[in-house]
Amino acid sequence: GSSSIPNFFHIMKRQFTEMEWNVIKSMSNEWMQLDMFYRHWALKESFLKAIGVGIGFNLQRIEFNVSPLKLEIGKVYKETNMLLDGEKEEEWTFEETRLDDHHHVAVALGRQEGFVQKDSDVHSMEPNQPQFTVLTFEDLVASGIPVTPEDSAYWDNFCSKQEGPVKQSSHSR
Repeated sequence: GSSSIPNFFHIMKRQFTEMEWNVIKSMSNEWMQLDMFYRHWALKESFLKAIGVGIGFNLQRIEFNVSPLKLEIGKVYKETNMLLDGEKEEEWTFEETRLDDHHHVAVALGRQEGFVQKDSDVHSMEPNQPQFTVLTFEDLVASGIPVTPEDSAYWDNFCSKQEGPVKQSSHSR
């Protein structure tokens, strides 16, 4: 909903550290900056999901040192490091890939409570083995079972609705 990339960055400023903004802004044009922004966002989101907290978490507590700066589509990288409250987190690994020119994926792998994870376990996969699979909508719903019987009248009613909400006049009651 922002009018421009700089305006969007201004709105999102407090979600990243100064060092992260320096990396984002170091990209050669606005579209590459936006791409780097979304890479950082995917990393932050992967960590929050892994520890099971919501967006109420202060995102400036976590800082990512992305490496390498450019990700090749389809290749999985594990070089990015995270700092938590200014200290490097050795127990966390972040797997990153680009699905295409517009989509980053990041998965946070860390020590779970009561589970001792050996470093070799994290890196045991073959280096060229694809670790992410793109699924279509059909793949996702193939084994789905309808909760209620199909009602064609409901679908027809849905399709006949206007595309956007109609603004109600304050005088028409």
